[in-house]
Amino acid sequence: MAHWTVEMVLNRVLAMENQSYGLYVWAIDRALNSDAKTLLKELAEEELRHKEKISEVLKNRERISEIGSRVEKVEDLKIVDWLEDTKLSEDAAYQDILIFAGKREKETYEYYRELSQRFGENEVGKLFSKLAQEELKHKNRIEREYDQYVLQEM
Repeated sequence: MAHWTVEMVLNRVLAMENQSYGLYVWAIDRALNSDAKTLLKELAEEELRHKEKISEVLKNRERISEIGSRVEKVEDLKIVDWLEDTKLSEDAAYQDILIFAGKREKETYEYYRELSQRFGENEVGKLFSKLAQEELKHKNRIEREYDQYVLQEM
């Protein structure tokens, strides 16, 4: 990644956000109840907003300072960190969807956090810091859903 340009990194990030969006759209039809469907729709919409932000920066680097401002700290519940990896299939259980999605959000969070550290305190670093916190927020929401609908039923 040492020779990557900011544009190359942003294009890779855009592809990652697109994959996350696709995951949530796919999972909506497999959700057990209306609360779960609502959560997945909201997560899909947030991934779309991330894609829009990144696309804006790719078109106009001047936008990076306004998009990367206001980083909100989020607690990492670490629930999915201790769970076994799962694979998704057409008949995946809701529990498996949540585990897969939570682990994906964790990986994305860690990737953005690493990018933030590599770019430092400049505007690009701040953008990735904000995106990292937003991915951690997604992970938090998924873990709360897992706690409510899976752990509570055990």
